[in-house]
Amino acid sequence: MIKKLLVSVLLFNLCVPAQSIGQLQLNAYDSLEYSHEIVVEGGIDYSASSIQKDFISKFYKGGFIDEQMKDNSFNKHRAINRFGFDAGGQLEYRNYTAKLFKNKNWGFLVRAGYQNFGGLLYGQDLFGLVFYGNDRYLGDTINMSGTDLSFVSYQKLGFGFIDAKSKSNVSLNVYNISDRVSGDFRDLNVIQSAIGDEVQVVLDGEVQMKQNLKFNQGIGFGLDVDLRLSVAWYNERTAHIQFLARNVGFAYMYEKQKAYTFDTTLIFTGFRFDQLIGENSILNEHTDLLDSMGIHSSEVNRTFMLPGYLQIGKMVDKQSEYKLQSFFGVRLYPTLIYSPFIFAGADYKATNWLHVGGNLSFGGFAGFKTGVYTSFDWGKCNIGMATDNLVGLIHRKGNGESLFIRLKCAI
Repeated sequence: MIKKLLVSVLLFNLCVPAQSIGQLQLNAYDSLEYSHEIVVEGGIDYSASSIQKDFISKFYKGGFIDEQMKDNSFNKHRAINRFGFDAGGQLEYRNYTAKLFKNKNWGFLVRAGYQNFGGLLYGQDLFGLVFYGNDRYLGDTINMSGTDLSFVSYQKLGFGFIDAKSKSNVSLNVYNISDRVSGDFRDLNVIQSAIGDEVQVVLDGEVQMKQNLKFNQGIGFGLDVDLRLSVAWYNERTAHIQFLARNVGFAYMYEKQKAYTFDTTLIFTGFRFDQLIGENSILNEHTDLLDSMGIHSSEVNRTFMLPGYLQIGKMVDKQSEYKLQSFFGVRLYPTLIYSPFIFAGADYKATNWLHVGGNLSFGGFAGFKTGVYTSFDWGKCNIGMATDNLVGLIHRKGNGESLFIRLKCAI
């Protein structure tokens, strides 16, 4: 049951044809004043700390995973490993002429979008069990304690205020939660005898998932905040610092979720490992035994924190007279699956209508990554493309892929 759950979540999330709005470089400081503006943005970003792109791509592109590929990935694994993705898209309308509350600089904005965020925190033995099977661990312990998985899919609609000069804004959003999976295994150990005829399982944790295919599973409320401040910089320059919060809030699952809680030690004698977890396992055939074995199932309504993030950093100023500018910052998600993400880069203004740049980053779902981007103005429109994982985008030995697109037009 556990193996099937982890593999199913991983395969489903890798195949989501979605987009993300988590890009670093395309959100520049713009002091020009407009009457109205439309912004469309999206992309996808997935990465892993210990699995290469050529291995991951087999799940959604097809192909054979040979023993050499499995060995290469297994040897890269450490005690703690991460895999995750952030994918979605957003459409936004900005009205700078509304003069809300009689303030000439206050306009309003309306935004709608969707997001898919998920990840897996796991140990080396989990990868070994899934891709090699239990024979590798005969007479040994399969230690999968600390495994943590999460997936949330939602759609949002927001309304807020925006400052016409600095473009600082805040919006209150309502969210439809269409899917959620959560798993936390504080203890998860499988101990096998030398010939595999005795299996001992130590379990302590819980799993939650939806029970039906309804599009409306829950409702949430949260904030988007984009606060931009100008501060003195070196050589009499001015730097623009951005405090960013995205999808910070809570949600409630009003459709009851199926919850399994574990706090038990199970000993099976005369059964092989595959007889316990296969399609025709004794646990599937005798589900009435689960409760007596310390595996409890229930239906629950849960409140949880939305997978939003906080970020602070220095922005690029599109109206600056300098050819070369720096940008840097840090991003935090409220989950152990995503480690603190630090980034720094440089922007080069090739012409008045073209910016190019690159960055280095560390953290998130993976380790070090390099990114590049280009942004150009075409009349009243700005078009930008970026990747936070250049090696993964162009080479199969990378640790993931990312691609972001942003279109902004004044009307």
